[in-house]
Amino acid sequence: MVANYDFTNKIILIVEDIDTSSRFYKAALKNTNAKLILVENGQTAIDVFDSSNNIDLVFLDLNLPDFDGFEVLKHIRSKDKDIPIVVQTAYMLSGEEETSYELGANDFITKPITIDILQKTISKNMA
Repeated sequence: MVANYDFTNKIILIVEDIDTSSRFYKAALKNTNAKLILVENGQTAIDVFDSSNNIDLVFLDLNLPDFDGFEVLKHIRSKDKDIPIVVQTAYMLSGEEETSYELGANDFITKPITIDILQKTISKNMA
Protein backbone atom coordinates (compact mmCIF):
# COMPACT_ATOMS: atom_id res chain seq x y z
CA MET A 1 0.00 0.00 0.00
CA VAL A 2 1.52 3.26 -1.16
CA ALA A 3 0.68 6.28 0.97
CA ASN A 4 -0.91 9.35 -0.59
CA TYR A 5 1.58 12.20 -0.52
CA ASP A 6 0.67 15.74 -1.47
CA PHE A 7 3.55 17.89 -2.70
CA THR A 8 1.35 20.67 -4.09
CA ASN A 9 3.36 23.86 -4.70
CA LYS A 10 6.64 21.93 -4.40
CA ILE A 11 9.16 22.03 -7.22
CA ILE A 12 11.55 19.12 -7.55
CA LEU A 13 14.59 19.28 -9.82
CA ILE A 14 15.39 15.75 -11.01
CA VAL A 15 18.80 15.29 -12.61
CA GLU A 16 18.62 11.98 -14.47
CA ASP A 17 20.10 10.98 -17.84
CA ILE A 18 18.35 7.61 -18.27
CA ASP A 19 14.99 7.95 -20.02
CA THR A 20 13.39 4.95 -18.30
CA SER A 21 14.31 6.41 -14.91
CA SER A 22 12.86 9.79 -15.87
CA ARG A 23 9.62 8.10 -16.91
CA PHE A 24 9.55 6.26 -13.57
CA TYR A 25 9.87 9.53 -11.63
CA LYS A 26 7.08 11.13 -13.66
CA ALA A 27 4.76 8.16 -13.11
CA ALA A 28 5.69 7.69 -9.44
CA LEU A 29 5.11 11.34 -8.58
CA LYS A 30 2.17 12.07 -10.89
CA ASN A 31 -0.45 11.85 -8.13
CA THR A 32 1.56 13.92 -5.63
CA ASN A 33 0.92 17.25 -7.43
CA ALA A 34 4.62 18.12 -7.36
CA LYS A 35 6.02 20.15 -10.24
CA LEU A 36 8.92 18.22 -11.75
CA ILE A 37 11.79 19.75 -13.67
CA LEU A 38 13.67 16.93 -15.38
CA VAL A 39 17.12 17.54 -16.82
CA GLU A 40 19.52 15.09 -18.43
CA ASN A 41 22.98 16.40 -17.55
CA GLY A 42 24.99 18.28 -14.99
CA GLN A 43 25.41 21.52 -16.92
CA THR A 44 21.68 21.86 -17.50
CA ALA A 45 21.06 21.09 -13.82
CA ILE A 46 23.43 23.90 -12.81
CA ASP A 47 21.87 26.31 -15.32
CA VAL A 48 18.33 25.52 -14.16
CA PHE A 49 19.29 25.74 -10.49
CA ASP A 50 21.11 29.05 -10.96
CA SER A 51 18.20 30.60 -12.86
CA SER A 52 15.51 29.49 -10.41
CA ASN A 53 14.98 30.56 -6.84
CA ASN A 54 12.01 28.36 -6.05
CA ILE A 55 13.28 24.77 -6.25
CA ASP A 56 12.31 22.88 -3.10
CA LEU A 57 14.35 19.70 -3.53
CA VAL A 58 17.03 18.30 -5.83
CA PHE A 59 17.09 14.62 -6.79
CA LEU A 60 20.58 14.08 -8.19
CA ASP A 61 21.99 11.12 -10.09
CA LEU A 62 25.75 10.72 -9.74
CA ASN A 63 26.36 9.14 -13.12
CA LEU A 64 25.81 11.89 -15.70
CA PRO A 65 27.03 12.16 -19.30
CA ASP A 66 28.95 15.45 -19.01
CA PHE A 67 30.36 15.40 -15.49
CA ASP A 68 29.66 13.53 -12.31
CA GLY A 69 26.92 14.44 -9.89
CA PHE A 70 29.49 15.36 -7.23
CA GLU A 71 30.34 18.47 -9.28
CA VAL A 72 26.66 19.42 -9.42
CA LEU A 73 26.33 18.76 -5.68
CA LYS A 74 29.33 21.00 -4.91
CA HIS A 75 27.96 23.78 -7.11
CA ILE A 76 24.48 23.70 -5.57
CA ARG A 77 25.91 23.66 -2.05
CA SER A 78 28.13 26.64 -2.87
CA LYS A 79 24.99 28.60 -3.82
CA ASP A 80 22.49 27.23 -1.28
CA LYS A 81 23.41 25.59 2.02
CA ASP A 82 19.84 24.64 2.93
CA ILE A 83 18.10 23.11 -0.08
CA PRO A 84 17.53 19.38 0.42
CA ILE A 85 19.60 17.26 -1.98
CA VAL A 86 18.97 13.54 -2.40
CA VAL A 87 21.75 11.70 -4.21
CA GLN A 88 20.76 8.55 -6.05
CA THR A 89 22.78 6.08 -8.04
CA ALA A 90 22.52 2.67 -9.64
CA TYR A 91 26.23 1.97 -9.39
CA MET A 92 27.16 1.79 -5.74
CA LEU A 93 30.90 2.35 -5.76
CA SER A 94 33.07 2.38 -2.70
CA GLY A 95 32.89 5.68 -0.88
CA GLU A 96 30.11 7.30 -2.95
CA GLU A 97 27.67 7.50 -0.07
CA GLU A 98 30.28 8.89 2.32
CA THR A 99 31.48 11.43 -0.28
CA SER A 100 27.89 12.51 -0.96
CA TYR A 101 27.30 13.29 2.70
CA GLU A 102 30.69 15.01 3.03
CA LEU A 103 29.78 17.29 0.13
CA GLY A 104 26.46 18.21 1.71
CA ALA A 105 23.85 15.71 0.53
CA ASN A 106 20.88 15.29 2.85
CA ASP A 107 20.08 11.74 1.78
CA PHE A 108 21.43 8.91 -0.38
CA ILE A 109 19.47 6.11 -2.04
CA THR A 110 20.35 3.41 -4.54
CA LYS A 111 18.42 2.27 -7.60
CA PRO A 112 16.21 0.53 -8.23
CA ILE A 113 13.96 2.78 -6.20
CA THR A 114 10.42 1.78 -5.31
CA ILE A 115 7.58 4.30 -5.48
CA ASP A 116 7.15 3.99 -1.72
CA ILE A 117 10.83 4.69 -0.98
CA LEU A 118 10.87 7.60 -3.45
CA GLN A 119 7.83 9.28 -1.94
CA LYS A 120 8.96 8.69 1.65
CA THR A 121 12.42 10.06 0.87
CA ILE A 122 10.97 13.20 -0.70
CA SER A 123 8.51 13.70 2.16
CA LYS A 124 11.24 13.25 4.78
CA ASN A 125 13.57 15.73 3.08
CA MET A 126 10.95 18.40 2.50
CA ALA A 127 9.60 18.31 6.06
